[in-house]
This record gives sequence, structure tokens and C-alpha cells, in this order.
Amino acid sequence: MIRRIPTLVTILGVLVLMLSLAACGTSQPAAQPTQPSQKPASQPTAGQATAAPVSGQSGPAAQPKKGGTLRLAMLGDATPNPFTQAGSLPTILLNKSIFSTLVRYSDKDMAPAPDLATEWKMDEGGKSWTFKLRKDVKWHDGKPFTAADVKFTIENTLNPKVNALRRSNITNVSTVDIIDDYTVRINTKDVFPSLDIQLAYNIVMAPKHLLEGKDLNEIPDFVQNPVGTGPFKFKEYVKGDHAAVVANDDYFLGRPYLDSVVYKVIPDINVITAQLKTGELDLAMIEPQNKDALKGANQIEIMNLPAPNANYFALNNTRWPFSEKDVRLALMYGLDRKLMVEKILMNDGDLATGPLATAFGSYYNSKLQPYPYDEVKAKKLLEEAGFTPGADGILQKDGKKLAFELLVDKGNPTREQMALTAQQYWKKLGIDVKLVVEEWNTYIKKLTSIPGDYDCTDAWRITAPDPDKTAEYSTKGSLNHYGYSNPEADSILADARKETDKQKRIALYQKFQEVVYADVPVIWVYYPNDLIAISNRVQDFPKIGIRDALVYLHRMWLK
Repeated sequence: MIRRIPTLVTILGVLVLMLSLAACGTSQPAAQPTQPSQKPASQPTAGQATAAPVSGQSGPAAQPKKGGTLRLAMLGDATPNPFTQAGSLPTILLNKSIFSTLVRYSDKDMAPAPDLATEWKMDEGGKSWTFKLRKDVKWHDGKPFTAADVKFTIENTLNPKVNALRRSNITNVSTVDIIDDYTVRINTKDVFPSLDIQLAYNIVMAPKHLLEGKDLNEIPDFVQNPVGTGPFKFKEYVKGDHAAVVANDDYFLGRPYLDSVVYKVIPDINVITAQLKTGELDLAMIEPQNKDALKGANQIEIMNLPAPNANYFALNNTRWPFSEKDVRLALMYGLDRKLMVEKILMNDGDLATGPLATAFGSYYNSKLQPYPYDEVKAKKLLEEAGFTPGADGILQKDGKKLAFELLVDKGNPTREQMALTAQQYWKKLGIDVKLVVEEWNTYIKKLTSIPGDYDCTDAWRITAPDPDKTAEYSTKGSLNHYGYSNPEADSILADARKETDKQKRIALYQKFQEVVYADVPVIWVYYPNDLIAISNRVQDFPKIGIRDALVYLHRMWLK
């Protein structure tokens, strides 16, 4: 539906200022397995931060206490399907407590670390990996976790009949061999040095004994009572209200200190902020605009963490007018992104040049300069592309108006302000832009369809701490909802994915950034940090992004 954004008055105040300025110019219950002895030497450290408890919390010597319920927020409903992960972020957050992965990210440096696998290595020749599994893991229903579950999960993630969200992350995998009950060999089509990093990125293991033979796109019985190997067992889900999980007494790293975790469904981030202040929430992701509102809440601390994340306006390249490169370029030049970052983000983020954030370190192409704001150039590009003003002032070409809808999710003040600001800037170019504001569940469904069910949308992309962008920018990428296709980009991504030499890998990904920079398949705006608001009663929360921190829920406790 099309409606006026609720924060319109506030936003218009920002817009007036912007447009006028533009005119002017740890403790844990069980020991971790040893780190694998062999892994690729070319791992980046995107989002790296120290693992010390947040300021004001008890240090590593503090004695953890058992009991209590951790309450955290998610924007919409979750659907705990381990393959499709419908609902995206809410599902991912809930899945962290219920399911486990073969590999997790270290809370010290984001390097691959053991989870269900105790050790692994890339075999000689580089086209297979051998993983040794833990022998003390049980599914929540008491059945043992074995290599058969790994084979089932990976093969169905690759199965084209399954709408697996993470398929493109591991498309280089060809087959999975069971060596014995606790050893698997994953074979790849080419050398795949980042396989362990990709397996750690939300590819949760699924129970073969419960799901074999079922349509994995629609498993309503399982979704209503999901069974994993994680630190918490599913208790209940009240749609639109909350999900609850309880401690798993048989968790392979020991029973969690927390008795339970409640995920509260709160679509409006202003409500989230209010509940953080009143103590109804312990943990949530917030936006820059919410920091001032939390200043008086002495029990709340805000962590500001670098992340492999990019915010952008996705342009559906499969739809006109975004199929025309000159239109995409005009939209880029016609948007004062620098001023948006200053006034809306309060400089809490870096101006973006492409899909790889500055958090990727040496993989980030610092030679690329952000496109400048140039309204004159934007109008000239549209004129050269054959667009002329109609009687109503809206540009048209071949009898078609230059008009599109801009989709944004309801309740997020940053994305709402970004969308409304873009609408105003693009209208100055003679483009008819209509805002469409949707509730989270509808928004995310439109966003994640392939191709996306939108013209243009305010979106973001947070990824594994690896520069591989195959899933997002290859022609058939499972996350390429904007329909971008360039054979040169496909070739570079394919070569980079199998490159083991770090310097050559850096060169390939920097070249990839140059290709997409020139194509402008989306309008990159900024690289945001993770802003996490956390109660001082929450102890041993690692200083990493919330998505990765939640795999350490078993270690967290309440003061």
C-alpha cells in the first residue's frame, strides 16, 4: 500500500536543511575444541573487534550465574526453516539459538572456528575438504547427529528444487561423501579456499531423520516445532508477538547459563527503543536516530561495531527504466549521498563506493571515489538517453513516463528518511517516484524474491566476512534480487572464488569492484556499523555483530 510515512514532519525538517545546503554548494561452560590446524591463509577480518565484554560489564573473572530470561527484539515474524530462512533477519536470529553450523566465526577475530566440526582441512589438490565431527551431539529429540545429516543438509542446500537462501554461497560444491559416521568429505568443482567461511554463514545443519522426503520449501509441521542441535530448544511461537526457546540440558558445550530466550516481534524501532529504556528488552539493534533517546537510560550501553555491510537503493535491472544504464547513472549523480550520511546517519557510517565495505580491509578498493552529487550531469544523462519533459513536467520517452515505486519497510527511521530524501532528490530530476511502505513480512518477501518484486527499494546487505559476492552479483546468484548480469563480473567472481593466493585474490576482487562501479546496478549509499543496544545485566556478550554474537548464547548470563 502507499501511505505517508509517520515521521514525515521530522523528515521534512531534515530535507529542507539538506536541500538548502545542496543548493549552496569470556567465561564458558565447556572448553572449545582446538582450532583447526589447516585453513586458507587468505582470510579477511571484516567486522573484527576485540572479544572483551562490553564496557561496564563483568570481566572474564566474574563468576557466571545460572538462570533468567534474555529478551531481544526482532522486526518481524520468523519462520525457522533451516533451508529457505523465510523472513530473513528474524529467522536468522531465532535459528542461532536452535540450530548449529559446522563452523562458526571466532568471537576474537571472526576467523573460522569449530562448532559441530572439531577440525577440517583442504585436501591435497584443493578440490575437497575433510571435516571431522563431534561425537557427543544430539538433536533436540535425542537422536544422534552424524555425517548423514551434513550430507543431507548440503545436498539439499544445492538442490535446485529447494529455495535455499544460501545456495550461491556454496555452488562450487559438487558432492558430499560420508567417510564414516563422524567424518565427511566435501568435494568441489574447483579449488574453493573460502568454503569454511561460507559454511559458517548461516548454513545450519538440518535433521535428516525428520525432513528426508519432504518438500523442504514447505515444512509446516517442522517450522511449528523445529528441532536442532543448538543451545536452546524451541518452546513456542505466537505469531506477531514472540518466540520462546528454553535451555538445552544436553547441549554439547554444556547447558547454557540462561534458562530461556524470548524473541519479541516489534516492527517499530521507536517501540524497541522505548522498551530498552523501560527494561522490557535487554538487547536490540538500533539506528543512529535512536542513540539520543537512549542517553538517559544508564542501564543501556551502545556498541558501535564495524560490519561487512552495505546500504543501497536496489534497482530492479530486469524492469524498465533500470534496464538503461544512463538512468541508473543519473539516479546516482542526482542523489546527494554525502549529505544524507551527514544529516541522516549523523556520520555514523562511511560513504559507499560499491558492494565491499571498508570493513573488508585490503579487499576494499580504496582507489574508487564515491560518485559526486551533480544534478546538472544527472539531467544531461537523461536528456541524452532520450527523455523529455511532458506536459506535467515528468520526463517521458517513447510515450512512457519516467516513473517508479520506491519500496521501504515500515518502522525503520533510517530507511524511511533515506527513501523520502531520495524521492525528493529524484523528483528534482523530473522523475515521478511514489513511496510504498510495507510491513516487515511483506517487505522482506518482495525484497528476497528472485527477481525482486519491486521497482526500487531501500535495502542493505550484510554478508560473511569474505569478499566473495557470487551470491549477490553473479547472473544466477541466489541473492541477486536486483537481476544484475555482466559476464565479466561473473568471470572475475568465478576466478576469485578458487584463487588461493591472497594478493591475487585481492587484485581480482578489486577489479570486480571496478566493473560493478561502472555498471551501477544499485545505488550504494553508505557502509553502516552495527549499533547494538544492550542492558548492563547481560554478561559476556562478545564485541561482534549481533548475528554472529548469538552463536555464543550458551556463554551469556544475566547479572
